[in-house]
Amino acid sequence: MKRIPLDWPNREHSRIVSVGNIDWHVQLTGTGPVILLLHGTGSSTHSWSDPIPLLAGHAQVLVPDLPGHAFTLGAKLEDLKLDEIARSLQLLIEQMGIEAPSIVVGHSAGAPLAIRFAVAAAKQPKLVIALNPSFIPPPPVYTSFFGPLLGPITRSSTLSSLLASLSPSLGMVDKLLDSTNTILPEARRVYYRKLFERPDHVRGAMNFLAAADIHKVLADANLYRGKLICVLGNQDAWIPAKPLEKIIQENFPAAQVLKWDGGHIMHELEPAKVAQLILAGLAE
Repeated sequence: MKRIPLDWPNREHSRIVSVGNIDWHVQLTGTGPVILLLHGTGSSTHSWSDPIPLLAGHAQVLVPDLPGHAFTLGAKLEDLKLDEIARSLQLLIEQMGIEAPSIVVGHSAGAPLAIRFAVAAAKQPKLVIALNPSFIPPPPVYTSFFGPLLGPITRSSTLSSLLASLSPSLGMVDKLLDSTNTILPEARRVYYRKLFERPDHVRGAMNFLAAADIHKVLADANLYRGKLICVLGNQDAWIPAKPLEKIIQENFPAAQVLKWDGGHIMHELEPAKVAQLILAGLAE
């Protein structure tokens, strides 16, 4: 637990759980049916810090740092593929002795992972909620940040260490956040800055992005038999709503599509609205 900063949101609910070679940092709180919250590329448990207490009175909330991210350590390059993470998540849940999730919520790249997790689960979740899901390639602003560092060279720590060291002085993280069309307050930006000062987090985020096989997620879309709700931000500059909606209609024709005003990280600005959507699904 020493690796978790004392000021990290909901740290009192944190624990380290080892599954194979991965030491997962997870937060678990509440009682009742299980809700699994999955963050996107470059993020962590902190992204869900405000919805967690809103949900914990109604359900057991499980929130992991994904392999390669934040305080989950030990992941190898091959562990960062969506199917491998989905498998490891299943083992994590079994090892923790909790029920299979009834609802899985994924933001951005966490949404394709949520679909892969649901497809592979012995007991599929009844509902997957995809917030600004990365069902299309990331935008130029994102790939310009990570792109030059993607590929075999990321097996080395040299470039990720350099990027982490330069990040604070160049204001790179703030520029990246602003490019989402979500203007986060300083109180939330500080966590992203802390994360991107960690070379292992930068390297893990780069490799996670490179390993995501979105085509496989879409090709196997019909294997998920539960309900899917996709929430699209009208002002999302990273994953524009119009082309994303077309992808959803083609591959997830039964999905319910909701459009909210907001950018790519809008769930961090409207935690009550997100919690209300999740709880409505829990009540059905």
